[in-house]
Amino acid sequence: MLAELIEGLYLELETYQLYALFFVLGSLAVSSISDLKKTAAQKEFFHFWLLFTGIMFLADLYPKLASGFSLLFWMKWGLIVVFSLLSWRKTGFVFKLARMDVAAVAAVSTLFNFYTLVVFYILLKIVSLVLRPLLSRGDRYPFLPVVFCTASIVVLTNLYFI
Repeated sequence: MLAELIEGLYLELETYQLYALFFVLGSLAVSSISDLKKTAAQKEFFHFWLLFTGIMFLADLYPKLASGFSLLFWMKWGLIVVFSLLSWRKTGFVFKLARMDVAAVAAVSTLFNFYTLVVFYILLKIVSLVLRPLLSRGDRYPFLPVVFCTASIVVLTNLYFI
């Protein structure tokens, strides 16, 4: 059982997913710098991350149409939707994030399998608690650097242990 759980944490990315991962991390790096400087990133990133999330859903969905849907597929995408709703400022329970931050988290989340996604969300909360005192400016809190750091930790840890 433990071996299966550990095996489930490994990122097994297809070539297109690997390119998508670096593309999203690059966009997060650029938007994080903007977020740190101005405490606001550009709106175009929001639209990009929404589109990216939709495309990755379709990319995950397409092979399942022929082979059948697995429980982990529905659990992964259900968790992304639920965590996004629980993180949004208006309905937030886990975080109270702006739409752009929620879209960034969702976009990164699409590239992880279910088990890695759970670890990512837990680390996101921990990294947020650590970085909040360092990044906050009054009532402003640039969250995109937290997303970038957490995604980088998950990816680099995965590369180290594979």
